[in-house]
Amino acid sequence: AMIVEIDDYQQLEEVYGRRALESALTFTQSLIEEHLTEADVTIHLDGSRFMSAFAPQAPHEHEAMLNTCTRIQHALANVPSMTDLPVQLTASIGFAASNKLERPTAEGLMQASFSALSQARRKAPSAVRAFSEAILSRQAARKKIAKDAKRAFEQGEIFAYFQPQLHLHDGTLSGFEALTRWHHPEHGIISPADFLPALEQAGLMQKLGETMIKQALQALTFWDKARLNVPRIGVNFSTSELRNPRLVDRIAMHLDVSNIAPHRLVIEVLETVIADGADEDIIGNLAALADLGCGIDLDDFGTGYASITNIRRFSVGRIKIDRSFVTGIDTDSEQRNMVAAILTMADRLGVQTLAEGVETRGEKDALNALGCHDVQGFQIARPMPVEETIQWAKAYFHQSQEPVLFSKRAS
Repeated sequence: AMIVEIDDYQQLEEVYGRRALESALTFTQSLIEEHLTEADVTIHLDGSRFMSAFAPQAPHEHEAMLNTCTRIQHALANVPSMTDLPVQLTASIGFAASNKLERPTAEGLMQASFSALSQARRKAPSAVRAFSEAILSRQAARKKIAKDAKRAFEQGEIFAYFQPQLHLHDGTLSGFEALTRWHHPEHGIISPADFLPALEQAGLMQKLGETMIKQALQALTFWDKARLNVPRIGVNFSTSELRNPRLVDRIAMHLDVSNIAPHRLVIEVLETVIADGADEDIIGNLAALADLGCGIDLDDFGTGYASITNIRRFSVGRIKIDRSFVTGIDTDSEQRNMVAAILTMADRLGVQTLAEGVETRGEKDALNALGCHDVQGFQIARPMPVEETIQWAKAYFHQSQEPVLFSKRAS
């Protein structure tokens, strides 16, 4: 069995209208049928999905089915010139062969195809995935993580670690970044890459955002009481959180309750979010947060191809140069030239810069020589619980012969 789903279906409908989409659906079904045999059956499921059931007597081996999927995708990418259809369509495809199932029933084949499609959609557009037992194992693991996460929030197992950021020109603290960690009672510390997709699938990203904001502002209060001068703290926000119509009011409330000045909170936004074309909700929230006085950092810069216009449009105050550009910058002239170009652009735009993933003294010195403003990475410190930050600061600045700056409550 095979399931084909047109990518970005809702966006296509907004751009081309419902009538064009109806034509696209008709065209897609006929195109799928052209690449199958007369004995195979294709039906239109809900929305933009089509399911094909292959004739039981046909030899549908993995490679043959993969070739069929690829031919369908290529055909969709070359839509004939028709006035009521988009010039190009893409589709994600999942398929399952009966010989890969323990119990090859019709229902089992359908569920397996949907599982494969779910994996393909993670790599969309134009992705193809075949069903395997490994897919079932990953899905079961994600379901368990999502179930465990609901309990984890209640038990306080999900919390923030903090990684320091330094000014290169004088070595003083420019701030911290709050990073999510999960101390699982069975598996120990789980990487965000392993549990964030499960939280998103379970609808728990808003809960995570609330937790991180609270703990970030509590950390600022903790540092103020300890008289450690921490100018700012950065908090990462997912796309779904940035779309939340209540986001700005919620952040303003937390700032007010904590008695923290808005400029000390930095909203970190992945470059891919604005490079892919942020919707009006995200644009409005970022503008409102900038008006509130919060800083806007563009995270992982260099991975999403954000235009200069977008940097201006979203009131970005600092770009965080992705670690892929930083690694080996002291020995690789191409890396140096790339970072130098980014720094020149930022300087012309009046935007601050921070280099992520700095792991050696050589990389740090090279960035300083190029004129980068701030750095963050293992060469300075790994992320740590808030309770350890004071001791780290005393040890690090004493070792560097650079005193920790103390001040009155900065907020």
